[in-house]
Amino acid sequence: MDAQTLKSALQEFFDRRDVLGVNLYAMLRGEENEGFRKLDVSSDDDSLANLKTLFLDSIQESVLDNDEVSVMDLSSSDERLDAIYRYDIEVPEDLAYMESVTLSDSEVSLNLTQNELSKIKSLIVEIGDNESQVVLYKTMAAINIFGRSGFFLKKSNTRLEQIQDEFLRVSPGFQLMRVAGEILVFDLKVIEQSFGFKEIIKKEAALGIKAIKDAAIVQNVDVLNELLDDIKYARKFTKVASSSPVLKAGVPNTSIIKFCKQFPKLKGRIRFSEDETQISLDTKVSKDLFIKVLMDDFLTSELTQFHYDSVAKDSADVDDSE
Repeated sequence: MDAQTLKSALQEFFDRRDVLGVNLYAMLRGEENEGFRKLDVSSDDDSLANLKTLFLDSIQESVLDNDEVSVMDLSSSDERLDAIYRYDIEVPEDLAYMESVTLSDSEVSLNLTQNELSKIKSLIVEIGDNESQVVLYKTMAAINIFGRSGFFLKKSNTRLEQIQDEFLRVSPGFQLMRVAGEILVFDLKVIEQSFGFKEIIKKEAALGIKAIKDAAIVQNVDVLNELLDDIKYARKFTKVASSSPVLKAGVPNTSIIKFCKQFPKLKGRIRFSEDETQISLDTKVSKDLFIKVLMDDFLTSELTQFHYDSVAKDSADVDDSE
């Protein structure tokens, strides 16, 4: 899925926005295994309509009206600005609920007489009809849930009145979206801290280290295993496993080593085995640079011969069929 495909999929909901319904679900803290429970939002006033408008406007601003937005696979994320990441690795149970709410109308409702709003950990917002749905995942910070212990006043005509019960503040932002069969990540930090994501990434990253080991380019490859507990490095190795241009192209080790000796930013910063047939990663700097080499981040302009360290790269190869 690219940005244009995403926008087209979302535009269909805006074309039918007047006939779409909205459902709200909550997950409670400490009860993650129970899944999401449906919230009974009043239909006697404009609450549901306003909720739908709130989130459709948020989608409009963050995606449809954003000319700079790009979509890329989570496994090959490069942390560019305005990027949306397609979740292309193992889907944890919490995220699987984003699909399950679209498949059934028999979810258990949250009993508000037995549960306090302060227990709500996250929300799922489902907008759609029987044909299709867009589902949003939103974490709920404690500051958005106001309990009975505080003292809150609201305007009532010309005076202020105390709010006697709990209330929930729902802001327009969201961190994840499910649409057209894809889960899309809008906030990497949230998933890095949730869903057992670290263990999933470590498992995927191990495949990246195995690919490096199979290439026999690193003399002391075992030192890379020490980096798996660091989520920053684990994500980098996940990227290596799925989308390293150097490994995918089968670039010979001799060419990789020659490049490391000649490229200005690499010369003297990466060491080699005595016979110079393998790379020796003995410093943090060398490990960082080596990952960048595998991702083909060091470029030379054919026009100016200037050298660049570029993370975000879009293919400029010509398709002969076009």
